[in-house]
Amino acid sequence: MLIELQGIHKTYDNGQPLHVLKGIDLSIDKGEFVSIMGASGSGKSTLLNILGILDNYDEGEYHIDGKLIKNLSEKEAAHYRNQMIGFVFQSFNLINFKTAIENVELPLFYQGVSRKERHDLAMNYLERFGLADWASHYPNEMSGGQKQRVAIARALITQPRILLADEPTGALDSKTSVEVMELLTRLNREEKVTIIVVTHESGVANCTDKIIHIKDGIIGETTINTEHHASVFGSETIMK
Repeated sequence: MLIELQGIHKTYDNGQPLHVLKGIDLSIDKGEFVSIMGASGSGKSTLLNILGILDNYDEGEYHIDGKLIKNLSEKEAAHYRNQMIGFVFQSFNLINFKTAIENVELPLFYQGVSRKERHDLAMNYLERFGLADWASHYPNEMSGGQKQRVAIARALITQPRILLADEPTGALDSKTSVEVMELLTRLNREEKVTIIVVTHESGVANCTDKIIHIKDGIIGETTINTEHHASVFGSETIMK
């Protein structure tokens, strides 16, 4: 099992305690395409932060590929994030004063990859995602869909085992949302990347193989999507 959470609790104390996660048990296997769906305040973002080693948990155990992820130093946490996990955010999180190709290269810069090698790899990803002509453009010159594709390329350039996408279509129109979900589906199918999408939109969740519902910090039902993806893509799939 690639990801295993057992009895995960998380409480924030901002003046008074807020018990956000109340005993999360969750298993995700290699190559799965999963969505975590819940309303605002359900705990899904907190769960994503724990999965992404961006936040600690209070009780329970979290294993990635058999390794216990708990009480890591910032250096250790950064190492695991860099080697194992790619992130895609609703707001893209691109650096505005860097071009598309510079944004995509950035994780390799932090890994100490040579300038030419990271440039060639970044260009390769931009070409795959239909963005070769936009390599020297800045984020403010691109559409939302182009920015999200740049962000996905940046997340994938280190070849992570797990891709975490936090409301990846939240800032996009319906047509572009479908294109982004089709891209993620293709990455999952063809490259076997394990993808976890956090969303409150049923249309986005329906593009994944398994929907894990979270409510009030507890995992509820899990829905398995048996239909072929071609049947869930469509202009009505994602409601804005």
